[in-house]
Amino acid sequence: MEWTIGELAERASTALAPTARLNGRVRDVPNERLIRWYSTIGLLDPPSARRGRVALYGRRHLLQLIAVKRRQADGLTIAEIQAELTGAADQILEAIAHLPETPDETAATVATRTPRPRFWAEPPAAPAASLSAPSGPPPVAPAVAEEPRSPAPPAQPAQPAQPAAIVHGVRLAAGVTVLLDGGGRTPSPDDLAEITAASAALLAVLRERGLTSPEGKQS
Repeated sequence: MEWTIGELAERASTALAPTARLNGRVRDVPNERLIRWYSTIGLLDPPSARRGRVALYGRRHLLQLIAVKRRQADGLTIAEIQAELTGAADQILEAIAHLPETPDETAATVATRTPRPRFWAEPPAAPAASLSAPSGPPPVAPAVAEEPRSPAPPAQPAQPAQPAAIVHGVRLAAGVTVLLDGGGRTPSPDDLAEITAASAALLAVLRERGLTSPEGKQS
């Protein structure tokens, strides 16, 4: 038998309804969003078939889903449940899920296990009694499960502001100024005299190429 994801959620809710409760973190009744998340993290097998674009699920998926909720009700974490149930055999899932058979499943089981009567040798067997649906409160409306959130990245420390630097300027001639951006001391009068004397060759090249006015250097 195959079900859509909505039908799978309904069957799981019906099976879990007698013991459905809230424990503050996990809701015992799953919904479609939670089923997709369980498939993503490997607690549920991929869909067994597809009808067009509709994914179909079988009894093993129902066993896996109910077994996960049973273990959560026992207080196990998702990581512990993954370690125990990922790829578990059907017999293990059956033992944990305690899934009651529906009337259709009971009839199918009886038809499979009961030999066909020999009508010429013995009277036909009485029809097998079907199991009644489990009693209990109506299914609780499934709640939207909150998916795990990635932790926020740590805040980057603020970069310290660069201190302001003092730039000294020495004017060699009209339109020609030398900037001393080395962050050193303030030029003394002797420094200015030496710089002015050494700038004669530079000023000659600048005038020759027309890069400064021919006023002469400043003394």
